[in-house]
Amino acid sequence: MPTQGNCIGGFGDMGNYMMGGSGIMFIGLILFVGVLLYFFSRGNQNSSNQTFQPQGDSALDILKRRFANSEINEEEYLAKKDALSK
Repeated sequence: MPTQGNCIGGFGDMGNYMMGGSGIMFIGLILFVGVLLYFFSRGNQNSSNQTFQPQGDSALDILKRRFANSEINEEEYLAKKDALSK
């Protein structure tokens, strides 16, 4: 009858290798999380240094377009333009 090795359950030295493998996986997971945290924190620092610039047309551009399309008359255009320049 063959011997079952000297570990409980009959796996011999294989139990030591399995624990070593999971230890390496755990260290790899910690390193991966650390790299992710590094890149996320670096991205947040860069975005906080930038000023907010709205995309699209400015209010004056929209006002000019509305006047050109005859949506507002000249009186409204001039009043709103003065209000925007203040």
